[in-house]
Amino acid sequence: STVEVLNTESKQWYSLKSLQLPEPICSCGMTISSGYVYIGGGANTAKKANKRYWRLPWSTVQQSVQNIDNTSSPVTWEKIADSPFISSSLLPNSKLPVLFGGSDAKRRSDIFVYDPTQKRWTAVGNISTECTRPCVVSINSNSVFVCGGYIYNKSCTNKTE
Repeated sequence: STVEVLNTESKQWYSLKSLQLPEPICSCGMTISSGYVYIGGGANTAKKANKRYWRLPWSTVQQSVQNIDNTSSPVTWEKIADSPFISSSLLPNSKLPVLFGGSDAKRRSDIFVYDPTQKRWTAVGNISTECTRPCVVSINSNSVFVCGGYIYNKSCTNKTE
């Protein structure tokens, strides 16, 4: 549950105790969207799949990074709605975070966005191939580029969409 930052000039890592995550997680997704950093999914320390997600104002992260001596007060991550499925692929679009892929046990093709006003995840479409852990990047506010991932018998794919 530790948060660390790398100073790229000094090549030194710093632990930011004030930004400690709400619980230990790994293989999770993280993104910045509409002034917030979102984190969640993946697995917990018991290696159980995780549908929990949280968010924190990006300005809070920036203030903690500027105050690298860790004198900042601890922050509280805001718990948001659990995701509709287990995933570690989280991508921002121009306004909302987008959830892709599935877990090793369940490959998925559906795509969800989180609406902070409604406080829920909403289905917005599908990719053509069910997969887990694809790589995704935003091309513009209306399009995303999806490539790779695991399909079928847990083999990797070179497919792009």
